[in-house]
Amino acid sequence: LLNYGHTLGHAVEAAGGYGALLHGEAVAIGMDLAAQIAERMGMWSAGDVLRQRALLAAYGLPTALPPEMDPEDLLERTLRDKKVRAGRVRWILPTSIGHAVVRDDVSESLVHDVLLAQRI
Repeated sequence: LLNYGHTLGHAVEAAGGYGALLHGEAVAIGMDLAAQIAERMGMWSAGDVLRQRALLAAYGLPTALPPEMDPEDLLERTLRDKKVRAGRVRWILPTSIGHAVVRDDVSESLVHDVLLAQRI
C-alpha cells in the first residue's frame, strides 16, 4: 500500500526524463490520478479527491499533469510497471482516508479517460 500514487507517478517521472519533476512531485500527481480512478470506480468520494488535492497543494506539491505529457505514452508506461502481474496492472486505490486496496481490474480505458481529463 506504500506504493499509492507510484504507478502513474513512475510513468510521469520517466516521461519527464527523470529531472523535470522530483520523485515526490511525480508521486503526488500519481496520487491525484489514482484518487480520480477510485472515484470513477465508486470507491472514493469526490469530496475526498478534493480534500487530498487540497492537502497536496498545501505542501506545494503538483496534482496536475505537465501539459507536455502525452496520455498515450503514460498509459503505455503503466503497462511496463514493476507491479504488473500476468499482464494486469496492480493499482493501489484509496477507499477512505488512510485506507487503500490493491486492484488489478482497472480498465485501460478508464485510466485513459482520467489521463485525458487531466489535459483539459
